[in-house]
Amino acid sequence: MYNIQKVDLQNWQEIPILRQYVDDLPTKPYCSYVKNFCEIRTKKRAIERVYIQPNPPVRVNYIVIDIDHANGIHAALYDADLPPPHLIIQNPENAHVHLVYKLKYPVYMWGKAKAKHIRYLARVEYGMVRKLGADASYGGNLMKNPLSDTWKTYTTTAPLEGYTLKYLAQFVNLDYLPSDQQPANDQGFGRNCTLFDKTRVHGYNESTASYDALVQLLKPIAENYNNQFDVPLFESEVMHIVRSIARYCTRTDFTASHKRFSETQSIRSQQRWGDSSEQQEKARQMYAQGVKKTVIAKEIGVTAKTLTRWGLRKKK
Repeated sequence: MYNIQKVDLQNWQEIPILRQYVDDLPTKPYCSYVKNFCEIRTKKRAIERVYIQPNPPVRVNYIVIDIDHANGIHAALYDADLPPPHLIIQNPENAHVHLVYKLKYPVYMWGKAKAKHIRYLARVEYGMVRKLGADASYGGNLMKNPLSDTWKTYTTTAPLEGYTLKYLAQFVNLDYLPSDQQPANDQGFGRNCTLFDKTRVHGYNESTASYDALVQLLKPIAENYNNQFDVPLFESEVMHIVRSIARYCTRTDFTASHKRFSETQSIRSQQRWGDSSEQQEKARQMYAQGVKKTVIAKEIGVTAKTLTRWGLRKKK
């Protein structure tokens, strides 16, 4: 059984997890007094609002789960077989809750990000949503502000340092999670993965363009993909994705990459079939002397297709 304690918001600064939560907020979070509307304010002003943005665009410090039924607290603490959330924010009118799980190590979405970490985060979150019977369409852009007296806020016995993704993954059934190639498109952090994957190919095709030109090219493409989500990402998150792709494309020498790939293929071919340079030279000499390709192929022990690949073809 997990102990929960109702927060006295007059003294929230004395509660370590709430102090940590506020420290981790974006410098200028999106926030709002009502649903379906948001504005950007300084952190000092934003924490006075009813809804607030929990994570900055560049990293994820908290997984936020939305439960739209009256059994949310019981599901979180007893039914779901998950570790306790760090914060529970409940609507007193209908008992719906937001559950907040602090991550021990933030997951960077861009810049320092690695795609496999973002996908892992999306898959763990997806598994938690399934176990809790939570709202899979909740995007996590805005959450109930735990410092607002509109809600009832509770703390639990969850460790202040947070949970690792590896630890949380032990509690979810990986068999039900989407594969790395099939992120949950409209669910939580799966949107970031999908938007990145769909947009980046356009950047690779224009990798010779300048950084600014790529940003201008990719911005409307990314916005179009983002608008297809039921709950789109914030514009700032979209732009972080666009800039990350543009930065990678302008810093990466794809020509050199293709050359390395060709060299690698050549080495692997030699390892598999051996060095054919002497055979190729003999074939070219025989072909120059007018010997038919079928005869050359039989003599050397290769196919006619291989001879063509070696350059033995009629000049046009």
